[in-house]
Amino acid sequence: MHGASFFSTVVQIIGLPQWLSLGFDHRPAAVPVLAQDAWAHFNSSLGGRLHLSTATSGPCSVKAELLKNFSFDTSGAEMATTAVKGGNNAYYVEAHDTADIVKTFRFVNQTGVPLILNNLDTEFCSFPFPNSLTVLTESMTNVDYIRSFKPRQCSTIPSNPSISFSPGASLKKIYSLAEQKGVTVVGPSIRAGSTESAASFLQDTTSVLAPAFGSAIDNVLEFEVVTPEGEVRIVNSCLEPDLWHALRGGGVNNFGLVTRVTVKAHPRTPLTVFSASIKPSQSNVQRMLSAMSQNALDLAKAGWGGYASASGILLVNPRFGGNVEKAVDSLFPLKTLLQNMDVDGQVVEEKWTSFESYGSWLESDEYKVVESFILPPSTDHPISSRLITDSLFDDAYGKEDLVKAIVTPIQQVDSWLISFNLPYGYQPREGKIGTSFTPAFYRSPWMVYFVSSLQPGMKKEDRLIKYSAVAKANNFLRYLTPGSGVYSEQADLSEPNHEDAFWGADNYKSLLAAKRK
Repeated sequence: MHGASFFSTVVQIIGLPQWLSLGFDHRPAAVPVLAQDAWAHFNSSLGGRLHLSTATSGPCSVKAELLKNFSFDTSGAEMATTAVKGGNNAYYVEAHDTADIVKTFRFVNQTGVPLILNNLDTEFCSFPFPNSLTVLTESMTNVDYIRSFKPRQCSTIPSNPSISFSPGASLKKIYSLAEQKGVTVVGPSIRAGSTESAASFLQDTTSVLAPAFGSAIDNVLEFEVVTPEGEVRIVNSCLEPDLWHALRGGGVNNFGLVTRVTVKAHPRTPLTVFSASIKPSQSNVQRMLSAMSQNALDLAKAGWGGYASASGILLVNPRFGGNVEKAVDSLFPLKTLLQNMDVDGQVVEEKWTSFESYGSWLESDEYKVVESFILPPSTDHPISSRLITDSLFDDAYGKEDLVKAIVTPIQQVDSWLISFNLPYGYQPREGKIGTSFTPAFYRSPWMVYFVSSLQPGMKKEDRLIKYSAVAKANNFLRYLTPGSGVYSEQADLSEPNHEDAFWGADNYKSLLAAKRK
């Protein structure tokens, strides 16, 4: 049993819709108010690592309004600020190790105190209830290199070099260790100097390396997780198969709290990088997207990850050993099309570079090019996305309609982006993917985003308009891609039929079964 009764004391207001639709959001009929000596005794058992929260979260009410689409009570969302103003206490545990989390889960089971598990790196809407408890893992920062790792009780799986990390470790620490050991880990394409935590490996599992090596989740070898009853479980393809399937796509901490992740370490891999910038205009964007759509499947099969936006194209490939000449041959059809659109000097610049490793690229000045493909700066990003499956690229009219579906609504949003960082065509050695992402995740060479920006001080009604704009922008793509889906980590908060769009009907049933087990 994974502790089904425990979920009656779990509260999660915000994070991502996947939490809510899997039934993790429960409101206890009455929140128990514990005597101070009970809290003091619990604090003593933790060595003084229980703290009183003073966090507030202004934007919670806006997302709560939108999350009504997911059919749960949002009345508590406004309590994010009143809990503090009213003098009601909310507590958090600063976990230093797995034992602290075990103690916390058992305390929650014994007392019925609402537990909040945050699905994000930030503290956004982390403390919405008085007399509640949450767990922070920022102090769990261990990162280790293992020269020869074999998942527990997996005799048929060969040993692999690996890197193992705790949830509070920074990407900088993980990528730096990979560089020191001469290996590559598939993770988010974020500069190694970022303070993003290891949770990004499970939240943003896409990567420029994904077309060649699979997504970050595909490269996980084993999890350590504390399940709701307060038990530490080792989860891999040979142990706890229901949790193995659920943790790889079903949501960060959605089935317990992940305390350790071990991922495959590939040999150090040189990268070849191509970029082309264009003068931004609707006609130039349309020509560029037409050229890209003509080559979408071939590029994905050849291992090219990257981005396209109004400013141009960035493509990254680990398969050519940094050999620009071989990479040029691979992109020859695309370059020919780009040259044809450059009849009046519209392409501003084309550039080829190579790097010794993934980490050296992330640390380089050339990485600054990626910044033009990052979401616009704001306090939040209303976003809508769609996975574009390969069948659309097999049809000439489908490709034309796809370009129109992207170009037509871009005037109604603040920015748009196409990601090629998907595991299209990826096939693991074991022959079965086995994640709980929507199957469209593996059949799509493109993922299209429409994005709006929220600025500090925006009125609630103006924020809602921004969310509505990105939702409407995506309607034509939904129409063109029936049976496709959405990458749940970067989804529209009003996504219709979200259970099927995020996971697919079969995966959703198995996730619910795992949750209830």
